[in-house]
Amino acid sequence: MRIIHIVHGKVNPNGHNGISRVVYNLNRQERAQGINSEIWSLVDDAKTHFSYIRDNYVTVECFPRVRIPYAQHEIIKRLISEKNNIDLVHFHMIWFFDKNIIARATIRAAIPYIITTHGTYSKPNATAGKKRLARMLFERAYLNGAVEIHAITNEESQKLKDYGYNGPTFIAPNGIDLSEVPEVRRNDVFGVLPKPEIARFIWIGVKRSDKNLVELIYAVEMLPRKIRDNLVIYLIGPNYRKNESKYKALVNKLGIVKNFSFVGPLYGKEKYDALESADVHILPSLSEVFSLAMLDAMACSKPCLVSKGCGYGPWEDDDCFISFDPTAEAIADAIKQMFVRRMDWQRMGENARKVIKRDLNWPTIARIMIENYVRILKK
Repeated sequence: MRIIHIVHGKVNPNGHNGISRVVYNLNRQERAQGINSEIWSLVDDAKTHFSYIRDNYVTVECFPRVRIPYAQHEIIKRLISEKNNIDLVHFHMIWFFDKNIIARATIRAAIPYIITTHGTYSKPNATAGKKRLARMLFERAYLNGAVEIHAITNEESQKLKDYGYNGPTFIAPNGIDLSEVPEVRRNDVFGVLPKPEIARFIWIGVKRSDKNLVELIYAVEMLPRKIRDNLVIYLIGPNYRKNESKYKALVNKLGIVKNFSFVGPLYGKEKYDALESADVHILPSLSEVFSLAMLDAMACSKPCLVSKGCGYGPWEDDDCFISFDPTAEAIADAIKQMFVRRMDWQRMGENARKVIKRDLNWPTIARIMIENYVRILKK
């Protein structure tokens, strides 16, 4: 079976782009399980095709962008010339019009395609502004040309219907490769705290508005003084559109400067060292389809706080996280609940690691994906 994953960029698994990390691991694990899985990527500065060896496991076939519908494009020429040897095209591109041009070419060549939408159409801004126009002009046509869509959660599957997709979906969550988590991790990244009873919470992500950090800040201001005096939240990640200055100003205005520490992006071992140095991971996003940052935290045996609608509902009974609505009041209540359960943090973290080993690892998810490839191709 030959599967072609189509994506944008060079698929760096160690950056902040979640789609790249997913495609890298899916390709690597599919190949490990005997599938002829390839990554064909559109790269902004590419003038002609070249092979980019990411590492010993993954090679990315890089092609120039496809911006003009009726021009000659290397990636389309290659798809058509090899159509008899390609079983399925698997798209991971959203919004770029390139994907529509390529998708139409696969239909003409009688190559079926599926799409992983990575939660993009579930976000509140998916039908606002220019994206509303994109939905009307070409996004729904792209979705409805697929033989099936891979949704990461049941909630995403329903929201795809709301967006205008009329076909079938199958569900497979995101995962993590435990081999990328260092067995030996530092636990002193944040230095010595003034009091040993201070709890260190950690948030990791891109500092965008949909990450709901404003509500998190207001939630901390609502906490009883006894909890605030024993809480520091480390906000780790890129400063998207200079949002960090707004968050710092709000923290200063509310008089809770001591409760927050703003840190830049951390990747690889530095990220895992930071997680090991924290006590609890918190994810207050408005909408996030299966956060990879939370998977990292669970792999490091950390108890988690996560907003509802982030896809982790099926694992609620495993007692490794506390969920809440993404409002300041609900976030504050969840933090208070977590403090009440402080003696359970180690056990909750151990439960989180068990969930990763049992369900949310890339070898398991790749098997689910391959089973669905086989099922779809038998239609």
